Parts: sequence; C-alpha cells; structure tokens
Amino acid sequence: MELIPIKYKDVMALLSLSLVGFTASFTGHLISSNLGNYMGSFGSSMTAIGLVIGSLAIAEVLFKTPFGILSDRYGKLKLMLGGLALLAIISIMFPLFKDPAALFTIRFMQGVAIAAFSTTSTAMVADLFTDRKGEAMGTYNSLKGAGYALGPILGGLVTQYFNFFDTFLLCAAASAIVLVLCLVAVKESFTPPKKRQSVGLMLKESNRLDYVSCYFIGMSGMLAFYSIISFLPVYGTQNGIGAGATGAILGLQAVVYVLAQYYSGKAADKYGSRLPIMLGSVLLAVGVLMIALVPDPIVWGAAVILSGLGIAALWVVSNSYLAYAAPAALMGTVMGLSGTFKEVGDGGGPILIGFLGDWIGLKGAFLCILAFLALSFILALTLDNGVGQKSEAKTIEAIKAR
Repeated sequence: MELIPIKYKDVMALLSLSLVGFTASFTGHLISSNLGNYMGSFGSSMTAIGLVIGSLAIAEVLFKTPFGILSDRYGKLKLMLGGLALLAIISIMFPLFKDPAALFTIRFMQGVAIAAFSTTSTAMVADLFTDRKGEAMGTYNSLKGAGYALGPILGGLVTQYFNFFDTFLLCAAASAIVLVLCLVAVKESFTPPKKRQSVGLMLKESNRLDYVSCYFIGMSGMLAFYSIISFLPVYGTQNGIGAGATGAILGLQAVVYVLAQYYSGKAADKYGSRLPIMLGSVLLAVGVLMIALVPDPIVWGAAVILSGLGIAALWVVSNSYLAYAAPAALMGTVMGLSGTFKEVGDGGGPILIGFLGDWIGLKGAFLCILAFLALSFILALTLDNGVGQKSEAKTIEAIKAR
C-alpha cells in the first residue's frame, strides 16, 4: 500500500516530541541510578533510599491519567511545555533539598513534571499523523528507550568526575533545551470542546475492551522488562554468573529493545496489531523460559535478544493501536491511562518478582511472568486487526479524491 510522504515540518515536530520522551526517561534514570549512593553517604536507611527513588514512579502513577484528561479539555501543548518548565525549575532547587523527606518531595515534584510532558507528548505523536502512527510511535519510543540506557551511564560519569548536584543541573539543561525546541517546532491546533464531558464519562469511554487489552499488554511488557533488569544480576550471582557478565547481557537487551521499537511500529502499520503482539508475546515468553531454566551466559545472551524484541513489540504496538483507535477528543486520556499502566508494570514487576523470589525462588518467580504473557497473547485477539490499515486506506482515498 502506498504511503503518504511525511512533510519536513512533521518530521521536525516528531523529532522534538521524541526528544521530550527521551528527556522523561533520561532525567528519571540519570538521578535514580546514583541517588542511593548519595543518600547512603549521609547515613540514610535502605527504606528511606527506596522511598525516595520510588517517589518519582509514585507521582507518575498518580498523575499521568489526570494530566491526560486535562490535556483533552485544555490542550496538550501548554501542559507539555509547563511540565518541561517545572522540571527545569525544580531541578535547580536541589541545594535546598538534602534530607530524605525533602529529597522525596523534590523527586515527587520531578515525577509530576515528567508525568505532564510524557503523557502529552505521547498523545501529540498520536495526533501528528493520520497514517504511519506505528512508525511514529516506534521512533518516539526508540529515543525514549535511549534515555533509559544513557541516563545511568552519564549519571555515573557526572557523579564520579564532578558531583551529584551536577546531575540535577543536567536535568534542568535537558528540559530547558527541549522546551525551546518544542516552542519552535511543535504546533497544536486545539479547539476546546463546546461541551466538556464529565471525568467519569471520559474514563468510561477510555475503557473499551480493546483499549484495556492494550493497557494490559503494554504493562506486561514493561513488567517483564524491569523484572529482568532488577533480578537477572541476583539470579546470576545465585548461579555463579558474575556481575560483569549480567551487566553486558542487560546492555544487549537494552540495545535490542531500543532498535526494535521503530521496526515493531512499522510492522504494526503493515500487518495490523495482532500478529506483532502475538509474536512478541511468544518471543518474550521463550526468552523468559531460557533465563529461568538455563542459567548460562551464552544462553542468556540469546534470551535477551528475544526478550528485547518481544518487549518492544508489546509496548510499541499496543500504543500504536491506541493511537489509531482512540478518538482525538480522548487521546490524552487514553495515553494517560496507558502510561499509568506502564508505570504499574515498571514498579510492580520488581515488587512481584521480589515477593515471589522470597517465596518460591527466582526460577519460579521468572516463570510466573509467563502468565502475563499468555494473557497478552489471548488479549491480542480482542483487537481490530484492521484499525491502522483502515485509517491509512481512508486517508489515501481522501487525498486521491481531491
């Protein structure tokens, strides 16, 4: 099927919005990866460190859906720019926040800011194109995934050669630069609804079966991703595999995950959503089985290639389906709910695997992830496989008729 050429201004807008996604993941992980050592240097307990690190995720879970609703009512761009500005302002206030309670507050406020611009930037990517939404979502998530990988690396270097405060300055600089870029490159033609729907009705209309299926599928991918990241090193130690080997294996998974997202989105545009999600569920399940049952570095290297491909498919394709299926008036709400489920997977996966690991061991805990993947495979059948292709075909027919 012939695709409509992408305009230069749309390319620049997509790049700018993708850098907003990069800023969300980069700034979050830039600080979190080094916060424990910093707080430990002045005697904070493990509980206090865990609460402060988790405060950002708590804020995202609480605020992503409300910000999505607000963006549908009042416009996405202003909320996105406001979130970027808030992150810059809060970040440069770090010298005032050095005891654990105050650090919890500043990280929570950073989470509120990230929730605002992460949710709205995703929704704006969905609004940007009438076709090629999968490809656009893949581009957005590839850059966002790069932030997950680069944040801890750069954070470690900055902390080692400068000081921890400079990681907050880097957060402020990144958000300020992207804010300026978005002011120049991103436009929104928002028309306020003549009659605002109640919040209850907006949430009800955002919980169709196929939408909820996508929320769960995306959450399952992220649950598996962060469970592997959090507990593969521990499982490796239990089986005589060193930290250096597991670090390299996790790095390989991150690279595959980042690179595969763009192609997962293109596959969804071409083949519909069911096949990529079902295939991704199978690949991820095979990878998890290999990790659980064959603790060997070479096998794990092959396993994380499969898991990286599977996770990319589950997250990007479920989001691209929502981008096609959700009406423009509810796009922010739907993407907010999707983001909230993602954060539940991010934080809930390690908690679940940690609990199950204490109860039945890490092998059994990893195998329990298969239940989420099996349900994701089944839920893919509830999706309308022609949603994206129908939208693309209608757009092409409309242009040819002019």
